[in-house]
Amino acid sequence: MSAIPAVEYSTRIHESEMRLTPTAQAKIAELLAEAEDDVAGIRVFVSGGGCGGMTYGMTYADRAADDYDGVIEGPGFRVFVDPVALNYLQGCEIDFRVDGPSPSFVFNKVFQAVGGSGRCGGCGGGCGA
Repeated sequence: MSAIPAVEYSTRIHESEMRLTPTAQAKIAELLAEAEDDVAGIRVFVSGGGCGGMTYGMTYADRAADDYDGVIEGPGFRVFVDPVALNYLQGCEIDFRVDGPSPSFVFNKVFQAVGGSGRCGGCGGGCGA
């Protein structure tokens, strides 16, 4: 009996799936350079909640990528995204903005993967349109 060939799974996230702007890449690299030694990168996550649907965020990852995590790597940074979150983030762009007193990461075009316009029209809670 012949062995079943192993299926190759690419963990590299392509720009068509999710993109980090140069400003976001630089800020993530800066944050990781200042982080403790046990930080392996940044994890992007999706969770349910609110009238706008899903909530998108980022946190430090204390371990390397899981087997099926997607990864974006660049000079001084690694970003991990699990396959379920990546499904909700298809086509999104993560930017870093310094507008006003609270600089922050912004998730642009996050609703396009689920048929939305990429804009939040409900509560005015600033859900990353």
